[in-house]
Amino acid sequence: MSGAALVVCGFVYGLSFAGLPYQDTTPEMQERWLFHTRMADRIMLTGATALGCGVLWRAVLWITRMLQRPRSDEHRP
Repeated sequence: MSGAALVVCGFVYGLSFAGLPYQDTTPEMQERWLFHTRMADRIMLTGATALGCGVLWRAVLWITRMLQRPRSDEHRP
């Protein structure tokens, strides 16, 4: 859940601080826009990585639980 929250936060950060690139910018404005765009990208990448790790971890846990569960179709002696 925290990974998904970080992805959303990065998206919102990008919209609010970076937004669309300026037209006919000064070098300072371009640098500020690039900084905020990179920060938004890093936040979203961190969130996507955390989300992917969480999904992978839950899949591994689910598979190991399924493998450890006794099957009902096995014949008991």
